[in-house]
Amino acid sequence: MYRYIGIEDLVASALIELMKREKSNRKVSLQTLSDYGAVVVRLLTKQGQNAILFLTKERTYEFVHDYANFFSIVSYDGVDYIELQENVTIEDLRCQFRKNFTVDLAKAFSGKESLQALKIVATA
Repeated sequence: MYRYIGIEDLVASALIELMKREKSNRKVSLQTLSDYGAVVVRLLTKQGQNAILFLTKERTYEFVHDYANFFSIVSYDGVDYIELQENVTIEDLRCQFRKNFTVDLAKAFSGKESLQALKIVATA
């Protein structure tokens, strides 16, 4: 059986982890999302799971369109980011996107290696 990791899992998890450390950090670059997803897949594969990262430009734009009340795509200095809308909270993200996460998936998204891909230094 395969576990598909999609843009919705990546974006919500990345923003939750970033905002837990700094509430004003409400955006994540598309390149960082790709790096983060690759680490998550690698961690799940190490655990013996068949994980596949489902991340395409088209799917990313569809996702942002479908969840426009949560996210927008913005560009700063030529770098594209997915940015959280002002009125959306961490709790909103958890309720909408993380409610069906398994423990192993949650650990993969919030582990030390994954946080490093987000440029977050994990503390003990």
